[in-house]
Amino acid sequence: MVVVPTEPVSIMPVGVVVSDFKECSRTYDYNKESIIYMREDLTDALIGVEYFSHIHVIYYQHRREDWFKLIEWEQKEPPLTIPFASEPACQGVYSTRSPSRPSAMGSCVVELLKLEGNRLYVKGLDAIDGTPVLDIKIYIPHYDAFPLAETPLNWCMSHELITTSRHFHWDTVNVSLTLGLRTGAKALQVLGISRSEAVRATVVGGHFFAQGIEGATGCSVLRGNFSFEELRTSPKQWKLILTGKDCEVEIRLNDHIYASAAEVLEVGEQVLFASVQLRENPQR
Repeated sequence: MVVVPTEPVSIMPVGVVVSDFKECSRTYDYNKESIIYMREDLTDALIGVEYFSHIHVIYYQHRREDWFKLIEWEQKEPPLTIPFASEPACQGVYSTRSPSRPSAMGSCVVELLKLEGNRLYVKGLDAIDGTPVLDIKIYIPHYDAFPLAETPLNWCMSHELITTSRHFHWDTVNVSLTLGLRTGAKALQVLGISRSEAVRATVVGGHFFAQGIEGATGCSVLRGNFSFEELRTSPKQWKLILTGKDCEVEIRLNDHIYASAAEVLEVGEQVLFASVQLRENPQR
């Protein structure tokens, strides 16, 4: 018989959040920036972190009781089910993103803007001012992102698209990956083929954009039919050439600034794409 330990675990914070987000709220602006002040004795541990675009942040929900009061939950202990949830797919706390975690731990993937000394400047951290930070870890798309991960169709459907779009665990901060998903899906549609039927994908753009295309088309470096040129510019210069058996399509993006991944999912193709060109496969 397996016995789950019940003794408390003591963890010393590695940092603290400094944010304009002072009070608990039902919503949060994931475009807001905040600062994580790490302990000075851990400064050397941050060497090299600045070369990564995103990081995981693990934190302690030190004011979750205030959040319970805000949403008028009267339980003394954190509830294990969501009282107002109507769908089975989002009733148990572990099937939601609710702050009501039995462990009182929260996590978030954030964009790392810059590192200065022991200060991490980040965007998209859903922790309020004064939140103790327990750990940080670099975000590696190859290991941490799963574009084809499945989410129940009825998961939290009572919320707006800006909320349900968070079924991408990289959250609303990752516009580029969602652009890649839509671009790849459009290319398959134009060629009239299914995922994994493309002969080759040639991508110019950011890493997340490329991974979105990889997830949508099934082309990959491991399969030997995916080539990628990194271009850290605006999406105006990004493109995909997807080659089928008889034809290939080239899609170029418009230079448009998106507030979130949800907006990328909502806008029309005339906003997304500057051009979509279908031509014969030159290798035939």
